Amino acid sequence: MTVFARTVTYQGRSDTIDRGVSFIRDDAVPAILAMPRCIGMSAIAQRQTGLCIVTTAWESEEAMHSSVVKIRPIRDRIARTLEGTVELEEWRVAAMDRRYDSKTASCVRVTWLRVPREATEAFVDDFAAVSLPALRAIRGYCSASVLVNPQWGRAAITVAYESADAADRRLSRSDGRHQLGSDVIDVKVFDHVMPHLRVPDLASY
Repeated sequence: MTVFARTVTYQGRSDTIDRGVSFIRDDAVPAILAMPRCIGMSAIAQRQTGLCIVTTAWESEEAMHSSVVKIRPIRDRIARTLEGTVELEEWRVAAMDRRYDSKTASCVRVTWLRVPREATEAFVDDFAAVSLPALRAIRGYCSASVLVNPQWGRAAITVAYESADAADRRLSRSDGRHQLGSDVIDVKVFDHVMPHLRVPDLASY
């Protein structure tokens, strides 16, 4: 099953984050999850910096593109609430893994990487074969996903943990640089997690 995702990155202000998260939780989540062929949504935020990333998942690329007209007013309302700028990116969900007996995640680490188009599948295989088993061995690990955009030569690895302490127990290879020469663009830790993703597990290794 091929799943697609759109990430919307809002750079707001620290004093608007709580108001923005409340709007996302109470208004945006039910409205977007009710849209045809939407199969999940999540939001993560940094209260100190005002950074917020909302991810929506779709059954197909066509469904994702068809949602634009309905989602645009919601996206604009979020931006006004956060009083910030907006940046969009589209992805293919290459891997998704959950520990179903874990507690609710409260800390998320996102790593953005440069991955040459021709190395995309090898990169995903490396994550599944090496990084994912290492993550599953970490006490406090909740879930992980890999998003890829071969056209832009980018990937994003998102790993959720039960706490900041659990995130600090990660192994050096678990959610950062891989052996394929991929370059890490940025790594950020988010302290507010709103998971509503219903994307099926795509990594069963």
